[in-house]
Amino acid sequence: MRGGPNRQKGVLSIFTAAAIMVVLGLVGLAIDTGRMLSTRTEMQSAVDACSLAGALELNGLPDATTRAAYAGRYVAGRDKQAFQKTAVAIPNSGVTFSNTLSGTYVTADGIAGNLAHYIKCETLLPGVATYFLRVLGVNSANLKASAIATVAPSQSVCALPMAIFEGNSNGSNPSNFDYQPGEVIPITGANTGRGFFTWADVLNATTVSGLTPYSNALIGYGSCGATTAPGRCIGIKTGEVASLVEEWNTRFGLYKSYTPTTAVPDLSGYGYNPASYSIDTTVLPDFLNTRVPARTAYQSTIPSYTIPLNVNQQYGAPYRRITAVPVVRDDAGCGNASKRLVGWACILMLKPVSTSNADPAKVMFISNAASTGSPCRASGVAGGAGAVGPLVPVIVQ
Repeated sequence: MRGGPNRQKGVLSIFTAAAIMVVLGLVGLAIDTGRMLSTRTEMQSAVDACSLAGALELNGLPDATTRAAYAGRYVAGRDKQAFQKTAVAIPNSGVTFSNTLSGTYVTADGIAGNLAHYIKCETLLPGVATYFLRVLGVNSANLKASAIATVAPSQSVCALPMAIFEGNSNGSNPSNFDYQPGEVIPITGANTGRGFFTWADVLNATTVSGLTPYSNALIGYGSCGATTAPGRCIGIKTGEVASLVEEWNTRFGLYKSYTPTTAVPDLSGYGYNPASYSIDTTVLPDFLNTRVPARTAYQSTIPSYTIPLNVNQQYGAPYRRITAVPVVRDDAGCGNASKRLVGWACILMLKPVSTSNADPAKVMFISNAASTGSPCRASGVAGGAGAVGPLVPVIVQ
């Protein structure tokens, strides 16, 4: 009888200790799990950005996977993890490609550029130490994140302030707006006729006054939020590109007032090979012998610029002269200063220009920008089954 209360006190002590252990375990689980979920979310943001940036480079050209891998890793490396303390590092083996979504994924050197339609980015953070869960025997955890992206037609895009007239020559190639792949299109100073012009206000039915929006679009990634559906009116300014010659030429890696930091250099090298494309054979000598010496060319002042992969690691790997532009038609319903949008073309900006009208800007028609095989990629919002805009990257898994 006298020992009963003492025995009860001992039982309560055991229950109290057990409850404390349970509470500590739950608190530890909440703290450690929350910390890992936060880090895992940061890792997921990095691989999402990697896959989207990489998909933007998958344009079917031979070096597409190399560019995609470097662009993806470059963008992911700008993200941080562990409460924004350390940069996310994705190894070469963490960026892989496949022809189909459910196919076998291989590294950049294991698949041809024209077969790489999907890109997967993965990152692993092994041995993340726990704090409170150690009392339960859980000392560390391995965190992993992955994402797969491809391209799809868009409902809105970031587009350059340029446009081309619908060909309307003989109706022989309607799917390509009556242009032939490889056809050179000169600038037109008139408001009608076959050709292309600057500057087009891709966002509005009337042009914005002043050159700032057009300048920013050229050195940056275009005017964003441009809807792609045919039928709307686009404001047009006619004339030569003399007022924006510096901005135009930064897309060829030529700089005067700008730098690669403010206007990312182009690395495509595309269009300077007369053997592959029917273009003016004087373009390359003119570029090397006249354009480069006339300006402060970063080709000669950044030591790593002559090695494209080094530049890719520092600036990404954009194709800034192969771009999607609206195709417009003369339409009385839009007024004199606007043209009707009929579709989107993939074009190549062919050559640097000077302020002289004797040195006109030219572009080359490549394809319909919405076609599956188009090398053009844009930044924007992917659409549904009825979307007709340029191809944009989209995460599919």
